[in-house]
Amino acid sequence: MFLLLFLSCKNSTEPLNKEKTYTVNITYIEDAAINAFSPSDFLDIFDDDLSKLTYDILGYKIKYNLKNGMEYDDFYIANRRIINDNAHIFKRDFIDIKNIDNKKLQHYILYSLSNETRANIKKLFGYEYAVPLDIIAKNIAPSYVESILNVWNTPVKNRNQLLDGSKFMIYTALYWRIIAGEFKDSSIVVVNMPLTANYLSMSAKSIADGGFVDRLVLENNNIKPCKSIAVISTYTFLQSNADCETIKNMFAYYIIQTIGMMFPKYDVSDDKHSIMSEVNRFDYFNWYSNIVNFQLKTPYKTIKEYRDNIKNILP
Repeated sequence: MFLLLFLSCKNSTEPLNKEKTYTVNITYIEDAAINAFSPSDFLDIFDDDLSKLTYDILGYKIKYNLKNGMEYDDFYIANRRIINDNAHIFKRDFIDIKNIDNKKLQHYILYSLSNETRANIKKLFGYEYAVPLDIIAKNIAPSYVESILNVWNTPVKNRNQLLDGSKFMIYTALYWRIIAGEFKDSSIVVVNMPLTANYLSMSAKSIADGGFVDRLVLENNNIKPCKSIAVISTYTFLQSNADCETIKNMFAYYIIQTIGMMFPKYDVSDDKHSIMSEVNRFDYFNWYSNIVNFQLKTPYKTIKEYRDNIKNILP
């Protein structure tokens, strides 16, 4: 699986009822110095039309509720204890690409690639099967570092660079992997910061995508009935050359795909016309176009098998 899924609740998740309406609370955390959706954009995205579209595509009745929003520095301060309590995880897993030795980085990348299948490596990086993984790691390590540092060091309004003191952790996917388990009632957390995948056991896809992730779907037993939480970054969406309305529509479809992962627990698919198809290299426009411009049978948009009980889906 290409996305960062850490769902291991196959024996504890309640069966879902297609006749019941489930409320999905959404928290938005913003860095005001970075491009973002406006409040009116969010009202347009998470409206009743999205609920209807979710039902038409997935068959689940979802009510989206914009619960709250806050500045990233306020969120960081409010959750400082959680990070302090988990400092050992950062010390163990964080990859400091600003200061890392190139050989050590190659080792970390090789470790991540070793966890992926050969078919996925070829698909993601375009290498033939005969190329050793250590050569692949050596070839892509420099671009991995350059990609992340280019974003971290990009000047933004109101400050000289993206990283702001010790709060740089909030820009890492590792931070959200730790924090996500502490949310009590928000199923979806939307952030506008770029999330970098510089930690041990990063996926091959995140390496191929320049060291970034746009979504994490993680286990959270506090949130029922899906017992999972998604952290979604708008950063890569807002880099698109599409017009504003199209970007909002693309993001809405991405939310539906996320709901498909969290509630019925569908995996991403190789079928490019399915709502569960993979987004390649953050090319949301092509991904979105392949779905909406293809004549599909409703209501499930090429999802061939539909189940309500997660225990029947997970291995």
